[in-house]
Amino acid sequence: MTNNSGAICLQGGRELTPACDEMDRTVLERCSGTVVVLAGASRPGSDYAGASARTVAHYRRLGVTVEVVPDPRDDHPAALAALAEETGLVVLPGGSPGGLLDVLTIGPPDAPAIAERLLALWSTGTAISGASAGAMVLCSRTATPDRSGGHAMGLDLVPGMAIPHWSPGSERRWSLPDVVLWGLPECGGVLIESDSMIGLGRGAASIRIGRSWSAIDRSTPESLPR
Repeated sequence: MTNNSGAICLQGGRELTPACDEMDRTVLERCSGTVVVLAGASRPGSDYAGASARTVAHYRRLGVTVEVVPDPRDDHPAALAALAEETGLVVLPGGSPGGLLDVLTIGPPDAPAIAERLLALWSTGTAISGASAGAMVLCSRTATPDRSGGHAMGLDLVPGMAIPHWSPGSERRWSLPDVVLWGLPECGGVLIESDSMIGLGRGAASIRIGRSWSAIDRSTPESLPR
């Protein structure tokens, strides 16, 4: 991460609920500009609309207006336009990590991918808050349990692989021995800024480096692993 890049929040799931209020307020304090939701981990149509509506309602309760990014599968140019320079925070709710990767990386041959626009915004200060699948794709590797349980390359904004809905031992079916793992409990997570990290929300967000797990400090920022 660079000094100009935006904050990243990796959340473990059960997002957009009152238990996540404090965590989401902390992220909002780190950004300025328009807040948008890109519900690309949802299926097209009513599922996308429902996830977007839940995000709008959640942040409205926190006193913030959220703009909905049109589904890139329906209108790729409109989705790119919605991810404008004044975007301060992009919210990526949960769903299918494989589906979200497709939404972010596959598009018309004559237009930039959504991921390209997202990374450009992040590199100049836009924050990103990803929950469950949204957190998974932000890492260098992502599990794709919705696609025969394999693994895929993520966007590589954060090293390692995120394990949402995590409790000790639940990572075993996805574990890679030489990969940093982020254990993200529901309604909890980690905030990453520049080269530091700090735990947020409920539960004890944890990190596995080598074969050792440790809880991420919730009071004092720690150095981000390489």
